[in-house]
Amino acid sequence: MTVPPRLSVVVPLHGGEEHAEECLESLRDQTLDDMEVILVGRPRGLRPPDHRFTLLTLGDGGDDPGTARNAGAAVATGRYLAFADPGAVVPAGAYRALVGALDHTGSDLACGRIRSWTPYAPGQAAVPAPKARLRTHITRHQKLLDDPRAGGTVFRREFWNRHGFAFPAGLVEDFPVTIPAHVLSTSADVLGDVVCLTRGSRPPADPLRRLRAMLEVSDLLGRHAPQLRTAYDLRLAEGPDLEAVLDAVRDRVPDGLAETLSRLGHLDPGAMERLPVLRRLQIHFAAHGMTGELAELRTFAASEIRHRGVLRRGLRRRRWYLDYPFRRDPRLPRSLFDATRDLRLVACVDDVRHTDGRLVLAGHAYIAHLDSGRSRIELWLQRGEERITLPVRRTRRPDVTADSRQSVACHDDSGFETVVALDALPRGRWALHARVRARGVTRAGRATGAPGERVFDAGDVRVCLTRDRGLTLGPRAAGAPHHDLDGQVNTARWTESGELVLEGTGRCPAGRIVLERGAERHSWPVRQDEATWTAAIGRTAEGLPLRSGVWRVLALTPAGRDERVRLSPALIADPPRPRVTGFHEISVRTSHDGDLSLAVRPALGPHERGPYATRRRRAAARSWPRGRVTLRNAAVFDSYGGGQYSCNPRAVSEELARRHPDVEIVWVTRDGQFAVPPGVRLVLYGSREHEEALRTSRFVVANRRTQPGWYRKPRGQTVVQTWHGTPLKRLGLDLEGMPYAQRVPRDELARQVATWDLLLSPSPFATSALRGAFGYEGEILESGYPRNDVLFDPARARAARRRLGLTGDRRVILYAPTWRDDESTGRLALDPARVAGALGDDDVLLVRAHYLVARDMTIPTGDRIRDVSKFPDMADLLAATDVLVTDYSSAMFDFACTGRPMVFFAHDLERYRDEVRGFYFDFEAEAPGPVLRTGDDVLDVLRHGDLGRFAARYERFARRYCPWDDGHASARVVARVLS
Repeated sequence: MTVPPRLSVVVPLHGGEEHAEECLESLRDQTLDDMEVILVGRPRGLRPPDHRFTLLTLGDGGDDPGTARNAGAAVATGRYLAFADPGAVVPAGAYRALVGALDHTGSDLACGRIRSWTPYAPGQAAVPAPKARLRTHITRHQKLLDDPRAGGTVFRREFWNRHGFAFPAGLVEDFPVTIPAHVLSTSADVLGDVVCLTRGSRPPADPLRRLRAMLEVSDLLGRHAPQLRTAYDLRLAEGPDLEAVLDAVRDRVPDGLAETLSRLGHLDPGAMERLPVLRRLQIHFAAHGMTGELAELRTFAASEIRHRGVLRRGLRRRRWYLDYPFRRDPRLPRSLFDATRDLRLVACVDDVRHTDGRLVLAGHAYIAHLDSGRSRIELWLQRGEERITLPVRRTRRPDVTADSRQSVACHDDSGFETVVALDALPRGRWALHARVRARGVTRAGRATGAPGERVFDAGDVRVCLTRDRGLTLGPRAAGAPHHDLDGQVNTARWTESGELVLEGTGRCPAGRIVLERGAERHSWPVRQDEATWTAAIGRTAEGLPLRSGVWRVLALTPAGRDERVRLSPALIADPPRPRVTGFHEISVRTSHDGDLSLAVRPALGPHERGPYATRRRRAAARSWPRGRVTLRNAAVFDSYGGGQYSCNPRAVSEELARRHPDVEIVWVTRDGQFAVPPGVRLVLYGSREHEEALRTSRFVVANRRTQPGWYRKPRGQTVVQTWHGTPLKRLGLDLEGMPYAQRVPRDELARQVATWDLLLSPSPFATSALRGAFGYEGEILESGYPRNDVLFDPARARAARRRLGLTGDRRVILYAPTWRDDESTGRLALDPARVAGALGDDDVLLVRAHYLVARDMTIPTGDRIRDVSKFPDMADLLAATDVLVTDYSSAMFDFACTGRPMVFFAHDLERYRDEVRGFYFDFEAEAPGPVLRTGDDVLDVLRHGDLGRFAARYERFARRYCPWDDGHASARVVARVLS
């Protein structure tokens, strides 16, 4: 008779897991010998390490981890049951410890800590493990709700079978099993040791399936552990899955979804009371089938919520309510609008400095939605129940209002400064707390910190300022590691020209200092002297300032490795103050280990940025003279919201400068990321200079709906909307019914359109489409597109090729796909490296990612492939191109002027056309080139295809969509505007 093993371990496999062999090796090396391992699913190419491993191959459902786990559990013979993820590593003694605990206690399940795998995982063992809790229960140890993964859990098999546990199919999640198991168990053993190291993350689950599973768990908690349900339902209600499901609800709700939404009405009342008003309303509308109201609330949240504040109502017991839509609807209880939970404390330590044995703190504190003008702020350090009251000096902080993302409450008076005398600070770990009283409301709690982390020693005190935990003061760490000073930055200073100079002692291990953000990198040389090194960070190699964002500062070693640049302890304690240079404000940030980063943002003052400033400026604009005023002979140009010097505005601007040099040319820049010709003035989008230019200039020319919210057109000003492409894809008002499309609220669209005096159109087709999409009834000039004038200028094509370093005899293929409204980050459907490798030596592939996603993409470069996503103007690229490969981009209409061939890679045509965006015409029937579905087809056409067979269709396409393009559209526009 065969004796069953003590433990069965089930590993689901679908084939191709990157680290599955490491997982199996860790299972082979377990010190618990009496175990079996069942590899179930489709374990292609994996060889069992020894006789304890068996294969169970599945047909249908073999790719689903839930189905595979259940199948493995059904054939398991062990007294205990465990599940291991193929991407995880199980420490050698983990299962022996878990099974030993169950043998000792008789509990129904045992679990331990799960940690992410890193190359330094062995160092995690040095971290003191928490004390084990044996024979406990989830109702007494509620932290078990926080990490309900099965990878670190062993179940008693009899307990598993008795309750019929099973993983849901189609959902790569553990909580539908682990949380019910903990709840239904008589007891559980929780070990302090790490029993599982995870590597990577699981693919995201379908939000609706996750939500349904969470609602099932909520119901179970209501029946068996009601004391846990409030906390669990609060997480459910605040979580991203419910957010995604609610955002997808439209007018017609399928029956299955309607049933799920109705169950939201049974969420724990205590959890509902703790939610913000917006989420309470969303859940109420969804649960009661009020889809129209939910849609209106969605629009409100996207555009107007920042402009609504609180109201105080009631005769005897006056309470605060948020002034949200449907507040007076008799169908809704007033409690839905109760603002108690929204009136939260916002308290932050922005800076801390060590001076003369004292710590000087600066920060701000206020209650959300309530003005700070007559508020009271109290500060104290707290250790357990012990408190040390700190003096408070109030300071003006208009920047806090500007950054509060709302337009109703003023927090200019929310600033504070305080001092901590270190010699009088008792030894121990102290944290800064704040209390704010305003308008009869009191809120208190621990202060948070500014972005980044600063850790330094002030005498015998270790000072830590982090975003999540705020300011903590504790004993200086004994025996703190000493870091080699070579390569560290000891001095950081700003020059008059706006460069940040980094200086260090010793030998710098790098030849260049690199700044990196996402896929973008820039570098500057390191100058090495005998005892010091210096690097000056300024403009990039393209002559432009750094764009906004947080940049990591790296040292590029001679071996080609990137190493983080660290600040010295003294510089962490006293870093440089933020500096305004050009169009940007640059701040120095550090990490816990002193790693240096630079935070860059547009240099807008507190009265120029944010919704509160916009509201004040909009009110001030109402006082602008309304009669016909004398405007300056100036023109303001804006391309893509200040993002580029390009497109139709560029062509009109240059033509205007040639024909009328007396007109002042002003260009708007949002981030300083383009250069302009001599004599053109740049102004920062949203700045006072921008406001002054819009208020006093005779002409405004833009290619998108990008005028600031405070803009009010003065009488006599002419606004020219050039737009930026012939529309294949639906726009504006025509996007109704397209769930993924990003729509502008109707009232905002109407406000923008009402300022237009002239709309440019490249064709009669575009005229009709643009009128309907924008609801525009004003004058339209069918001029052709000014940006296409360069396509008739051979000199511009030659100049573009020279700039790209291309010889005239190479065939230039441009791959320029549009972006997808349903994708937050870009991806290229066509593999550039594969295409370039398959083309001939005389071919070169240019790849231009759409400007909305280009900054998040890495595109390879080489002799036959170039990333031209940052090339200033698409029109110049088209002029230099021999063959255009695109999908649904409006570049097809521009390129049709040239008569050169086009290829259309429409791999997702049906989804894009029917679900994502919608088309104005039958694209497949009219496209002036082959419409292809696979990358292989594209390669075949580029190498061997006869594109001349589309000549007749090409001619019809050009005649319909670009009949007026002849190289003189800019001249026609300038003549009309100045007539």
